[in-house]
Amino acid sequence: MGKVWDRQTANPMEYRLMKVLLFQLDGKLPNVALMRLSHHCRSQGDSVEFRWTGSPQRELWDSPDKVFASAIFEKTRPAVERLKAEFPGVSVGGTGVDVASSLESLGIETKDQDYSIYPNFRQSIGFTQRGCRLRCPFCVVPRKEGAMREEQTVWNLWRGDPWPHELLLLDNDFFGQSHWRERCEEMRTGKFKVSFTQGINARFLTDEAAESLASLDFRDDSMSRKRIYTAWDNRGDEERLFAGLQRLVRYGIKPDWIMVYILVGYWPGETTEDRLYRWRKLRDFGARPYPMPFVRTKELLGFQRWIIGAYDKRITWADWQAADYRPENLG
Repeated sequence: MGKVWDRQTANPMEYRLMKVLLFQLDGKLPNVALMRLSHHCRSQGDSVEFRWTGSPQRELWDSPDKVFASAIFEKTRPAVERLKAEFPGVSVGGTGVDVASSLESLGIETKDQDYSIYPNFRQSIGFTQRGCRLRCPFCVVPRKEGAMREEQTVWNLWRGDPWPHELLLLDNDFFGQSHWRERCEEMRTGKFKVSFTQGINARFLTDEAAESLASLDFRDDSMSRKRIYTAWDNRGDEERLFAGLQRLVRYGIKPDWIMVYILVGYWPGETTEDRLYRWRKLRDFGARPYPMPFVRTKELLGFQRWIIGAYDKRITWADWQAADYRPENLG
């Protein structure tokens, strides 16, 4: 016998061992919540089947007792509705459907993760901290994760031998935790490659933090190249942002190793000139700008494509607009 959760009271009830079907509907990285859910179910003796697809459907042989799914992006909602039609009663969580959803609301407290549902994934993934010091109006992290708190050490996150010393950190405010120095020392001592996938807040970097970051083997999420991720969300942050970027460069981080996400389409009154100004400043600095549209309009997606495709290095914005934001129309 195992335990299941009463959705009204969240109280555990006895039940027979079950067939559990898990769906990851979006995202390019392994889903930690589903990994934790799978570990919990298997620890109870349940069988677990996992599918990673944006087009969920019921197979002829499907007869699950329980279906869970995760959607982290709002644009995934059509897939969520399709899944609900295929599996009435499915439990769907994630920021794409409900910011307040959590495993804890289901009575699941474990931080142990079932990596077997991602058999081709070699890295270790997770959090050393949750929450954020800031309360940015466009960000769901404060509502989703709450106040700043520490989660796990680097050695707790690592899967152990024979897996490589490679970490994908999902921390939203790594240097906001009080023990970031200890975490950095663990990375150095263990000779870990680490990807700060959610970025670091360059606006608040001290010299000590910048020097410590430069001493790490920081990577992109494929572990194939040097990369630091950060963001420029508001033009008014220019002075503090570039002070942080200059600190990184001062301690040996090359500008080309820095990718800066540019929030576009959020602030009232934002203009094309505002977007071009931030793009131009980052290109002149030598960093890699990466626009992130808050709303997916044709122009904003075209602006994103112009830059991440490096068309901006050889084609003017005016010519790109005239080509309807498509390279095949350039002639």
